[in-house]
Amino acid sequence: MLRRAAKMALLPHGALFRDRRPGLVILIYHRVGSGTASEIDLPVDLFERQMAYLRDHARVVALDAALDGSLDASGGPGDAVAVTFDDGSRDLYEQAFPVLLRYRIPSTVFLVTRYIETQAPFDFGAYGRSAHRSAPLTWPQVREMAASGLVTIGGHTHGHVDLTRVSDAEARAEVERCAALIADRVGQPPAHFAYPWGRVSPQARTIVGERFRTAVRGGSAKNPFGSLDLLGLWRRPVQQSDGFWLFTMKVRSYLDGEEVLREFVSSRRQAGRAAGLA
Repeated sequence: MLRRAAKMALLPHGALFRDRRPGLVILIYHRVGSGTASEIDLPVDLFERQMAYLRDHARVVALDAALDGSLDASGGPGDAVAVTFDDGSRDLYEQAFPVLLRYRIPSTVFLVTRYIETQAPFDFGAYGRSAHRSAPLTWPQVREMAASGLVTIGGHTHGHVDLTRVSDAEARAEVERCAALIADRVGQPPAHFAYPWGRVSPQARTIVGERFRTAVRGGSAKNPFGSLDLLGLWRRPVQQSDGFWLFTMKVRSYLDGEEVLREFVSSRRQAGRAAGLA
């Protein structure tokens, strides 16, 4: 309730200052239908309602549209929307994929390949704090999703490593191992990449650009047509606390101040921890 109230408080700011330029809005999902209280785990009925909204009210495109010249202001009225999923949890195949098929929603799934390869449950970030750790997709499931023509497979490093905090050699190994496994297991080299934790540095950007044609980062901004930064595309996280109505506001750029609020809260928490250790 507190998260939802904070988002509601941002709406007047969004009404005044939201980016009205037509552009590409990229949405991030993680888990669907795992039944946890995590912000990154959406109930199936809510996810389905969101996909129905996009089908009826948005121009939904695949990320490939950013590469083939079709993604510009002349492609249709208003914004284009791309749906993406990070990590590759198994509920994507079991819960989200049937909904994507039903509503014909193209999407990109960014895989952390070590977990797909070893079938070890995800243990980083919110997954590690959950009592119900998510199993990863299997390679046959990944291939079935890719064969549908609706799902594009992208990379998310081999072990979900923050590329801004390791050496160039380690970063390059993470990126190259991820790309090579996807190419071998799926049968097509991946073109799209997601920076773990949404963090990017000049060095990480250069390394990723050696193997991938686009890369998405954290944040809440829109990507205006005509000035797409293909190796630094902004995304908007979709969370449980968005519900349905706030989700429609997020798609329409009324909640772009959310990331500023999140960074402010995070910085205050870090300052509090530092003061406690002093």
